[in-house]
This record gives sequence, structure tokens and C-alpha cells, in this order.
Amino acid sequence: MGTVLSFTTGDRETSRRLVEALTLFPIAVSFGSLQSTIGMPCAMSHTSIPPEDRHLLALPEDLIRISCGIEEAEDLVEDLRMALDTIQESLLHVT
Repeated sequence: MGTVLSFTTGDRETSRRLVEALTLFPIAVSFGSLQSTIGMPCAMSHTSIPPEDRHLLALPEDLIRISCGIEEAEDLVEDLRMALDTIQESLLHVT
């Protein structure tokens, strides 16, 4: 049994960096797999929708969707923790 969760980071660039920092979550448009995946709808599947119309769909530019698959939960949590730490460090070094 899998789970899909969505969240925002407050910034599209931060979301992009977070998605790219993960190692166990391949970037994918579809969630029809046993493997965990991650995506940013506004940068992937919904790019054909004009940005001014995306807000009508309640689709934030920084939205991240994660589909958790059958991998060990502890491994997925650790991958997310490491990616969040990486993003936090890079945000702290922005001047």
C-alpha cells in the first residue's frame, strides 16, 4: 500500500533543489509504480497550463508530490532528512 503526499516549500527554486537532492526518489510524472517517486507538477505534468490559470486550480508553483513505494520507510525518511539538510545549508549560505 502506497501513499501520496504533497507539500510546498514557499519557493519554487527551493522545491526544485529539494527534489534534485533526493537519491531514492526518482523524478517522475506518474505515480503508477511500486517504487517511490517525486515530482513538481508545475515544472512537469502541468507546464502546459498557463501560470495565471494554475492558481485557479490551487496548484502552487512550489508544490512537491511524493509517492511512497515499497522501499524501507527508514531509508526514505533518511533520504528526505539528508535532502532537507542539504537545502537548509544552501539557504543559510545565500547572501
